[in-house]
Amino acid sequence: MISKLTTHRFISRNPNGTDWLCGDLHGQYDALQSTLFEAGFDSAVDRLFLLGDVIDRGPKSKELLAWVLATDYVHCLMGNHELMFVARSLNGQYQDKHRSIGGAWVDCVDVSEQQRLTTECIQQMPLTITLECEHGSLGLVHAQSPADNWQNVQQAAPSDRFAIDCTWPWNRAQGSDQTIAGITAVVSGHIGTADVIQKGNQVWIDTLQQTGNMTLVPVNDIFNWVKRHALDG
Repeated sequence: MISKLTTHRFISRNPNGTDWLCGDLHGQYDALQSTLFEAGFDSAVDRLFLLGDVIDRGPKSKELLAWVLATDYVHCLMGNHELMFVARSLNGQYQDKHRSIGGAWVDCVDVSEQQRLTTECIQQMPLTITLECEHGSLGLVHAQSPADNWQNVQQAAPSDRFAIDCTWPWNRAQGSDQTIAGITAVVSGHIGTADVIQKGNQVWIDTLQQTGNMTLVPVNDIFNWVKRHALDG
């Protein structure tokens, strides 16, 4: 399975609109649509970057996943829940594990549709993204940067260890400030906190589970946070 995954994808700057980042959604399709509307998201020129874990636990996992995969202006990372969904679809021994973390919804999905969704997840969801922006470049990864230098992330070969390191651990969010070299900032989700967490040039924006409110931010906010943090430090 791991050899089929895309380790990294480069996405060039949006010349016309705003790029938005959003943390874990876990099946909250209606809440996302409401939040996009309230933020003034313009689907004609804006792009939405989701940091993974769009499925499981919430009420509309299949609907949200299908929308993400079918919508041109949406880009989504592979999170640990998508990784488990893919593993379950390719190897039945992971079914119980996936159910235990909120994946029981798949039991009600037709086998052919499950296979289609699995194939599209593999094709469309990279483990990491480098996003070119007006004020620098952002590294996007679900859990945390798997390397101290983002250039090593960009050049990584597919492996079980790389996939796990991108989607599961979050020790960098618990330690002291650390700067990931080779990139302006790194943005992740995964950790489920009440507030946005920042450590050096690393930012975690997964607030939905703890607060009931997702964090949806334009990329320029990330650059401003990192700049302000550096000045305050």
